[in-house]
Amino acid sequence: MAVLIPIPPAGAETPLVVETVIAQARVTAMTVELSGSVEAAEAVPVGFRSGGRITEIAADVGDQVLQAQILARLDDTQARAAEAAAEAQFAAAEAVLLQARQAQERITALTERGAATQAALDSATQALLAAQSGCDQAKAALNKARQASRDTVIRAPAAGIVIARAAEPAQIVGATQTVLTIARNGAGEAVFHAPDFAEIDDLLGKHIQLRILDGSDRRLAATISEISPMIFGQSGTIMVKARFDTPASGASLGAAVASEVSFALPATIGVPSGALMRAEGGPAVWVVNPATRQVALAPVKIDHFTDSSVELSEGLAAGAEVVTSGAQLLYPGRTVTSAGGKP
Repeated sequence: MAVLIPIPPAGAETPLVVETVIAQARVTAMTVELSGSVEAAEAVPVGFRSGGRITEIAADVGDQVLQAQILARLDDTQARAAEAAAEAQFAAAEAVLLQARQAQERITALTERGAATQAALDSATQALLAAQSGCDQAKAALNKARQASRDTVIRAPAAGIVIARAAEPAQIVGATQTVLTIARNGAGEAVFHAPDFAEIDDLLGKHIQLRILDGSDRRLAATISEISPMIFGQSGTIMVKARFDTPASGASLGAAVASEVSFALPATIGVPSGALMRAEGGPAVWVVNPATRQVALAPVKIDHFTDSSVELSEGLAAGAEVVTSGAQLLYPGRTVTSAGGKP
């Protein structure tokens, strides 16, 4: 960048021969290369509702499972014994209830004929209510025992693929401890690690085409659904997720995918890098007045640099004539003539 050295005017001067260009408005686009892999959008950890010793695990990592398929079992010796005891208690409670109901019905009939007192009827009714309560409690205990027996088995909550296994047969596990993790079928997403740049938030909701990097020409439609607000410290990248537009995409978990994302940037004014000067501590360019052919400094704001030009976001309008060569000899008001620089 040249440093401006003002030269005071010295009366009538011959116009200085300089090279100029016509500033052009440019609409640029940014293309971001994304590469990543297919991961489970919905991973479901499954475990036993109660603790115990595992006797069987019927699925391993990579296995396809169906909804309600048995995945693992606990030792159910105690649960079965508790269920049998609860069934016996419920049967006894039902027998007591039957006797109480029959007794209440007899007392009711005798009372209607005047052969029994109201006190006897009240006592029989109270005994019936107590028997009914005892039967309800025994039924609730039986249902709880049966549920405890069912809880010794893990069934798949949905069809999918096993992506993690955290326990082995004979291992003691606690209640709700994860044993297997299942990725639901049709709920995949592509996960990328993109470079950090100012416009990355503009990608959210953008439709993209994914290439499956397996040697085929398969392409899948997806929509960018999540952009992490955090930057990974080690790589300096940002995690970007894209959901498949078609649930049954056919992309297997772990498959490598890639995509290109392009989006327009704000319009800029491009000038050659040699036109850039410095004035009052900031960048500027010499602009030629088309009527008087005199030059004036125009402060500008730089948007970005390219290999051959400077892209300006403020301070210069499209169509302005800008000095590119000979600018170091100029001062405000100097008359110039163009040597035929390329517009």
